[in-house]
Amino acid sequence: MTTSSQTLDHQHPGCLSVLGLLPPVTLEDVKQAYLSKAMTAHPDRGGGREQFIQLQKAFEEANDFVKFKASKLEWLASKIDAYSQQQEVVTETIERGGDVEMEETDWLRKSFGDDFGHVADKLVSVRLHGPNANDLYAILIGFRTDSLKDLAVLDLTGGSITDEGLQQLKGLKNLRSLDLRGTAVGKLSAEIPQWFEQLEFLGLPKGSLSMFARMGIPRRVKLAIG
Repeated sequence: MTTSSQTLDHQHPGCLSVLGLLPPVTLEDVKQAYLSKAMTAHPDRGGGREQFIQLQKAFEEANDFVKFKASKLEWLASKIDAYSQQQEVVTETIERGGDVEMEETDWLRKSFGDDFGHVADKLVSVRLHGPNANDLYAILIGFRTDSLKDLAVLDLTGGSITDEGLQQLKGLKNLRSLDLRGTAVGKLSAEIPQWFEQLEFLGLPKGSLSMFARMGIPRRVKLAIG
């Protein structure tokens, strides 16, 4: 059910508000609302990048909301594997002196408590510097990329990742910030913005980009060399 001017109840998920929906909703309602808003929100249609990213997140969360309401047990089972892999990344990062950031699912916590809410938390940022970054990199490439599909910030500064290793990260499609300064990444550096369409920041080691290659980096990407 779509609404244009109605004010959503504060207990309803924010994702529905972004899509202009009120419960009860179906997966088809969510899809149609997303497609309708994407017509104007997409950057190629005159919308802003932040606006479109917010719309995409709302679409994913609304799908989760509908599936959870339909069958809690099935929904929970579908989340367990990704949750356990995320938690391993979190544990390994923190034990090695790094930092992580999780994005909580507010609607789930408000409605059903922390036990369910934790399972839906999203790992959005991972930062680990120096030789320890190599251990974390090995863990990351061992997981299905859909388990880490919400990862937006990845900082492996000072590790020894190479061009070959870099290609193993291509599945992290939602990266907005990738910092590889001080690594051994080289000739494939110029291709990174093509792999990650939402990329806004890219840190690369010295000598990885020629002056000509720098000119080819999209204007949306802030480049740092070091």
